[in-house]
Amino acid sequence: MSTSQFDTGFPTSIYLFRRERDLRPFCLEQIEGAGAPQRIPLSKKEMVIGRSHDADIPLSSQRASRHHAFFMRQGTDYAIRDNDSPNGIFLNGIKVHSATLRDGDVIQIADSAFIFHEG
Repeated sequence: MSTSQFDTGFPTSIYLFRRERDLRPFCLEQIEGAGAPQRIPLSKKEMVIGRSHDADIPLSSQRASRHHAFFMRQGTDYAIRDNDSPNGIFLNGIKVHSATLRDGDVIQIADSAFIFHEG
């Protein structure tokens, strides 16, 4: 038998829980391009960015496609997916077709650049 001052004689259980990320609001901080600087809340489950007048996030650059890419809510994360645009999307300087976004990621679309923020 232990003589430790913490020994109560009863079994001790310790439960560790990993807290899931809250459903916090996500936003883009536009740092380059027409309209910068501005903050754009990602308020829908899916948002279109592009040159079209019906785009949720409009771009004025002729290098942007009308429906250039989609921002999509996926559970507690947000992702971006290129809509097969000729000029593509760049995440932290690397051309990608789709990716899950992390706080601080830099997204380049045509002449515009955005920083992704989690809440």
